Amino acid sequence: RWRLHRLVAVAAAMEAGFATEPSAVPTPEVVAAPRGGGGGHGIRGGAATSHTGLPTFLRPRHLLRKAGVYSVPVWELPPCWLPDELEHLRSSIQSLHSSTAAVEGGAELPPDPGGTVGVGAAEAEEAEEDEGGSESEQSEIAWEGLLGSECRAWARAGLQGGLLLMRSMCATSSATAAAAVAAASADGGCAAATAMYGLGISAALFTPGAVAEGSDVPLDRRLAEVLSSRCPYWAVCAVRSGRFAGAVFRGCDVICHKAFHRYTVRAKAGGSQSTCDNSGKNVKSAGSSLRRHGEQRLAEEIKEIMTEKWAQELASCELIFVSVSKRMKSTLVGTEQEPFVPHTKVRRLPFMVGRPTFAAVREAHVRVASVVFAEARTADMLATPFRPAPEKPTPVATRREDPAATATKPEPPPPAPKYAEAEDELFTLLHAAAAAGEDEKILEMLDDGADPQARDGKGRVPYYLCTTNKAREAFRRWRGENEDAWDWQAAQVPEGITEESEQRKKDKEKEKRKRLKEKQKANKAKAKQEEEERQRQEAEEARALAEAQAKCDSCKRPLTSKPFSRLSYLYCSTDCVATHRRELQADAALKRFGGT
Repeated sequence: RWRLHRLVAVAAAMEAGFATEPSAVPTPEVVAAPRGGGGGHGIRGGAATSHTGLPTFLRPRHLLRKAGVYSVPVWELPPCWLPDELEHLRSSIQSLHSSTAAVEGGAELPPDPGGTVGVGAAEAEEAEEDEGGSESEQSEIAWEGLLGSECRAWARAGLQGGLLLMRSMCATSSATAAAAVAAASADGGCAAATAMYGLGISAALFTPGAVAEGSDVPLDRRLAEVLSSRCPYWAVCAVRSGRFAGAVFRGCDVICHKAFHRYTVRAKAGGSQSTCDNSGKNVKSAGSSLRRHGEQRLAEEIKEIMTEKWAQELASCELIFVSVSKRMKSTLVGTEQEPFVPHTKVRRLPFMVGRPTFAAVREAHVRVASVVFAEARTADMLATPFRPAPEKPTPVATRREDPAATATKPEPPPPAPKYAEAEDELFTLLHAAAAAGEDEKILEMLDDGADPQARDGKGRVPYYLCTTNKAREAFRRWRGENEDAWDWQAAQVPEGITEESEQRKKDKEKEKRKRLKEKQKANKAKAKQEEEERQRQEAEEARALAEAQAKCDSCKRPLTSKPFSRLSYLYCSTDCVATHRRELQADAALKRFGGT
């Protein structure tokens, strides 16, 4: 804070004209910037710049070492600072802010021709033009397009996975130019390139229409609006995997924030329950019911926050940055028919936000509200992947082919004719009988001397074409009777079938059935023995249990439930109680009268 107060004192002194010499007002220490030191424009026309052109208010804490650039939040910029290229817009920006302050104070003003106060004239015009467009078009900047040509001062650039729009700035002071020439001559580079530097802000701060317009004027105006505001009133919200986190910021101060989690995603499986239900699966489980209820509660609580609890704060916000999937966007900001917040204020963050927490939302706010300063070489490297590729020149005339080379090209071979058995001269009647499965005809032909080794046009023997077991057995039976007639290996006919082989096969099957019957008989005997042993054990267990249990003193049966008691006796029912009482009374009467 003391540094900020010091810069405020410096700016006030320079504006009032009190500081006539550099030593009259203490200036902040110049910090070395990447690749040769820091420097740049001073505060509102000051000459505190170095040979690289970077501003002198940059500090080591602003340096992103891996990227080689400085990232400064807007609330840490010096008061009233604007680059020289944007100085001509200062008056219009100040009038816009004064109009916004008057509206917030309750003063009556004529209607704003831009339509939106506090967001910027360029954005207001685009909001009216894109009123009928889709939500994604109003809240996203394309990563590709016409921006970035050599004739434009603006270019797309990528930093830490996010999209920036970067403008080329130049140091115009004589001291800076002289230092640039000296540095360029020492490095063997270009003086003009060394005197330049890049200044970029997040692409989420621009409307798609301003980028697609093809002019640097709306982009310069929007940049001047962002740089002139030190306390932007913005909101950042993120929804992912059943987690919500959001906060409303005024500059670096948090006005309100909220983060909570509901069970909507199955652990270690991924995907929400609604996605699973929409795929056609009918899942009925306790977990799926809990996840459906969690999704319902998540939507209800987000709607309550956006439309009731934070309604006043969100209505005062200039922009609302969101990080949400397309499927969940309506849950966060509402639909076109029932919006929770004006969709013209909604911007998609052009970078990934991790697990939605308050810390992640605050980091995203700092990142989107930061101004990036980069040297010319670094800025060019960041913008190179997004520059349009140069068009390949169209050849004027094609090279004529050499007629000799064309004549020597081999012609493609003609297609092979389709095979037809009727046209095959090598396809014999034995082939036809085997393919038809006619076993009797096969035997007749073999008896008449037909050759089983003959091959057709495809090199197939008759046995190969057999389609039934009877046809195959016909070949094997004839071989068994005429083993020496042909080369059966060449005919591909298996071992022949004879009466002896059939008898062996029958005996083998008979022996197999006999063993199977004996095995089944042994299994039955074993099962019968096991059943008898089981019954005997059950009987012994029942008898032992009966002996161990208490018995009714009247009927002598085991007591299987809670007994009835009288005197020192136990009974299984009330009938046994009455019966045994009468017996005891009768025995007592006999004893009194001397009976036995």
